[in-house]
Amino acid sequence: MSPWTTTIGTYPVFPSADDAEYYQKMVQKGLGDDVTDPFLWSIEESVNDFAASGIEMLSTGQTRGDLFSIFLDPRFVKGIEWDGPQARVTGRLSRTSGLRSQDVKFARSVTPKQFSLKEPITDAYTLARFAKISTGSYRDTRDLARDINRKIVIPELEDMQESGAVAMVQLDSPYLASESTNPHYIKSLFEEVAAASKIPIVLHVCGDTTRLFRFLTSLPVQALELDFYHYPRLLDEAARRNFDQSIGMGVTDAQSPRVETVDEIASLIRRGTKALGEERVGWLHPHCGQRSLHREMAFEKNANLTMARDDVFFGEAEEPSVHRRRNGGKAKSYFLIGVRRDTSEIIVTFYARQRHVVRRYRSKEAEPLVRAVEEDADSLALGKMQLAHLILELGRAEASLQPQPAAYRQRLAT
Repeated sequence: MSPWTTTIGTYPVFPSADDAEYYQKMVQKGLGDDVTDPFLWSIEESVNDFAASGIEMLSTGQTRGDLFSIFLDPRFVKGIEWDGPQARVTGRLSRTSGLRSQDVKFARSVTPKQFSLKEPITDAYTLARFAKISTGSYRDTRDLARDINRKIVIPELEDMQESGAVAMVQLDSPYLASESTNPHYIKSLFEEVAAASKIPIVLHVCGDTTRLFRFLTSLPVQALELDFYHYPRLLDEAARRNFDQSIGMGVTDAQSPRVETVDEIASLIRRGTKALGEERVGWLHPHCGQRSLHREMAFEKNANLTMARDDVFFGEAEEPSVHRRRNGGKAKSYFLIGVRRDTSEIIVTFYARQRHVVRRYRSKEAEPLVRAVEEDADSLALGKMQLAHLILELGRAEASLQPQPAAYRQRLAT
């Protein structure tokens, strides 16, 4: 089975500041139900972009705020106040309502059925390290982290899994790699979360995790999502260790505006699978959240990541030709169209429902692709409406390759 393509969480689609401010004012006045929530638009746009680029385990885009402000929101967590960019703990914490379950349920409702949903939760240690204790209610960071774990992190996880919307939860822990030593109580925090979880837990850690890789593999999580793009020596460390988790390889730069080519990403994937073994690589993703990127750059990076994964695990797309006999019976499939800017080619890939590639085609023009898929329509179990939609999308993809190109995103049905 090939690795899943996934996101670390954040995506650069945000409602206008005026719309967000107006909505918040209406909520404060108790009129929120009478006004459209602008963040639902940003969630749907994020989901559409993820799916159209081929990200198979996607997220809400985490557009309501950053990894701190979402989970330390004084509207939903008593005992928190914000002083500019700094969160202060002013009393014992208590969570007055859920923070993320409504967003993940909405995201699931607009997600195409062939894709799955994973949502990040910032881990308790990171939140406790970020917040400044301005009360005698907590002795130290450890005391605060334990309370955050039990009052915020675990209840959020329980809400998400009870909603049935998410296939797994991602714990974000950006501080771990920056610490000179890791406090001994961190492992107990993860053990508490694991004990409460009925769905898989993925841990994402930013930065160079080479020196703490062994510690990370001791944590009760099912997968580790790490940065192999900036820290290739991590491959050597991971290759010589025994561990039970699957590995998520960060293979694109989530902050650089340069869009990596398909061949560049494929080369890193090949090095990773050679060093670790294909069976250990379960995920491919950007090295971190894409919040700071321009939306078009983030989309193209994700589309190239998907095409690179398919090149490595299913072989490069072929030039279409017709009047060839196709072996095998009908395969219920869905298609994904991508555009390679570096080669000015349209790539159309047909996936079986189990994420196995059935066909891959490439061409600089839509017409030969149309002829090929019409020839293969029966073996691919393409109905008339699906075939018509595919032909329309191929025309849109070709138009995006013309001089003064327009951005291309495949329109997907939920």
